[in-house]
Amino acid sequence: MVPSWDDKYSIGNSDIDLQHQKLFDLAKKSFIYANKNVSREEIRGIVAEFFEYMKEHFKDEQEYMELIGYPHLHEHTMIHKDIIASMAGLIKTAKNVNDLKENLLLIAEKWLVEHILKEDAKIEKWRQANLEHAENELIEEEPKQYKYTCGCPNKIHLVSPYIHEKIVEGKKFSCMTCKVVIKIKLS
Repeated sequence: MVPSWDDKYSIGNSDIDLQHQKLFDLAKKSFIYANKNVSREEIRGIVAEFFEYMKEHFKDEQEYMELIGYPHLHEHTMIHKDIIASMAGLIKTAKNVNDLKENLLLIAEKWLVEHILKEDAKIEKWRQANLEHAENELIEEEPKQYKYTCGCPNKIHLVSPYIHEKIVEGKKFSCMTCKVVIKIKLS
């Protein structure tokens, strides 16, 4: 049985997640069609719908991976090409409706289990790790500032580490408003 969409399969992009949801729905529809009496045309219709939507989705997903700088874009794109080629081969080699049904189930399950749940999950895992790394770098890059006071009531001068070091070395800096030499603010 094909699993239902769950937010835990999200890759952090609402457009791609909506497409994944539709693919889950198509897979579920495929499972229903494969388990009931349908004509060759009906089964070919769902296969064609699945096939065309997958190609559109792959294109959009590849654009998203390029946009976020996903380092495994080439490998992921090759997986997409393999899935499309396999799908085309399964459709062409089907000799009867039962073959088409079996191949449709194989495509739906392989697509969901092996691709969205494994390969696409790697995109979100990388994105999350990259976001955390970028946030940590931003925190580390924030220059420390020192608080100094002058003669102005409730005025705080934020001083860079460079100016702070100069003050520690004996250089004097005055407030441009009150002309009083600034001093380190004691907590």
